[in-house]
Amino acid sequence: MAPLKRQPEGWSWARFARYAKLFYGGIVTLVLIGLIYVLEATPPVDETRPEAVAAQAAAVEHDPEVAAILTDMGQKKATPVRNIPKVVRQKPEKPAWLEYAAHWDRSAAPKVAIVVDDLGLSEEATHELAKMRGPYTLSFLPYAENLPTQTRLVHKAGHELMVHMPMQPHGDTADPGTNALINGLSAQEFERRVMWNLSRFHGFVGINNHMGSLLTEEPAPMVRVMVHLRQQGLLFLDSLTSPHSVALRAAEAAGVPGIARDIFLDNVREPELIMAQLKKTEHIARLRGWAVAIGHPYPETLETLAKWRKTLERKHIVLVPLSQLVARRNHIDLQTASLPSTTAR
Repeated sequence: MAPLKRQPEGWSWARFARYAKLFYGGIVTLVLIGLIYVLEATPPVDETRPEAVAAQAAAVEHDPEVAAILTDMGQKKATPVRNIPKVVRQKPEKPAWLEYAAHWDRSAAPKVAIVVDDLGLSEEATHELAKMRGPYTLSFLPYAENLPTQTRLVHKAGHELMVHMPMQPHGDTADPGTNALINGLSAQEFERRVMWNLSRFHGFVGINNHMGSLLTEEPAPMVRVMVHLRQQGLLFLDSLTSPHSVALRAAEAAGVPGIARDIFLDNVREPELIMAQLKKTEHIARLRGWAVAIGHPYPETLETLAKWRKTLERKHIVLVPLSQLVARRNHIDLQTASLPSTTAR
């Protein structure tokens, strides 16, 4: 039998395995660093560059599951909900987001839309908003009680209505509420929940997400939501509860008019800080021509909004409903929209 070759001094299989592991571990680390660099170097979508938005919308649409949903959408007829009352019209109906839009202002002044979320649970807050000069955009939780009465009250006062659609957040501690849209539901249950949430009251222009930091990161379920919005002629506001949201891109892919919020007003419930957030909103509106802020029906927020509303005329800033900014972002001519030009009281 041939003698075994002598191994070099200090060499062993264990040492070889250890060096190999270090070598490959170093390669993996370098790859991860490279990926992090690329992701951090990728600029956010610039809404002044339509080609950038279109490219990201196409990326969502090319997801295989999303593509299948969109194909199916093209083959099915709309399943109507009872958002639009059955009345006889002499001309073709407008989409619901135009049909139920509040008054629009046609001046050239910078424009701000203020959305108040989480409405419906406190009827006292609803009554308070009905007394406030607007127009505000009021988003009601669909699982609240007495919604038809509450929403009629504020709509009559000149405010615009939305559904605050409950969606799945990250983590297990936050509860989005009854019939929330959850990733992993069967297609039938997901659709049932969407339809239930859209059937709780009439006269709304669209939806925005309640919570949803997890669901809005998922292209396929967000496109499922957008299918319904497109069928019902509704708009979408991305509350941007996640910096990784694909919701607005899903809306673009499905042909749904949409927009994203710029500022949260009341993460801290102190009037001075809420007013500071409103000033940031004004600054964005002056730079871009418009801005969207979201607040909540806290006493501090409503009191601060009432004070701030009185300052807008001298600042040459106009408060408008969200639908007007969606029209502007989606290049819809205000003249052809045939909406009232007077401002709410």
